[in-house]
Amino acid sequence: MMAEKKAYGTVLIKAKAILDFMMSKDSGVTLKDISEGIHAPKSTTLKILNTLSEQNIVWRNEDSKQYYFGTELIGYGRRALADFDISLIALPFLKKLRDETEETVHLGIEQDEKVVYLQKLESPQSINLKSRIGGKLNLYSSAMGKALLATKTAQELDEYFSKEPLRAITDNTVTSISELNRQIQLVKETGYSIDDKENQPEVVCIGAVIQKGQQVYGAFSVSTPSYRLDEKRKQQIIKDVLVTKKEIEEAL
Repeated sequence: MMAEKKAYGTVLIKAKAILDFMMSKDSGVTLKDISEGIHAPKSTTLKILNTLSEQNIVWRNEDSKQYYFGTELIGYGRRALADFDISLIALPFLKKLRDETEETVHLGIEQDEKVVYLQKLESPQSINLKSRIGGKLNLYSSAMGKALLATKTAQELDEYFSKEPLRAITDNTVTSISELNRQIQLVKETGYSIDDKENQPEVVCIGAVIQKGQQVYGAFSVSTPSYRLDEKRKQQIIKDVLVTKKEIEEAL
């Protein structure tokens, strides 16, 4: 049996715990907040904070006694975003989803208020899907798009709907803003979205967003012909999609 790998550097692990705790809060936090939040003694927490402060990774407001993220992290964040490719992390999980459902799986990102296909994993039960890597979808009429819309604020949604003409692509395309808002709220509550023959006749897509904290990385969906989708199978695909969403987000 392969020996379990152990993380090296207790101080590094505690420093990350401090940064994770700060990330989870909307504003600055005190030494007391942090030590209680990570279940570490104040003395240990303070030593690590002092070191992080010296490296400009965090800074302390002397009036409020609260700690904030420092400027040193900005460069790291920009480089991480530049290097990051959601496909590399998501692909093994999406292949597993394709194999389990035996349906076509797509991965996409939002770009210029459209969904852009990054990956297409073909079903072994081939159907004629009008999708290709690099192709685009409307946010309002696709499962991936609705999942992405569900991450936006009310103001962002109002701005999107004020600019985006809601044109019917099929007889099933939803073009009512009130109905789309209702569906978006449902996505927030359930974690998954549905394109019910709205982009292509007789094709149903079930999707979910890939998100960690406030960062949205993209979305994915399972596409299936409606004749293969009875209620039992629909519920199983929804379950598979939600499990895949959880697996990818935990891997981020």
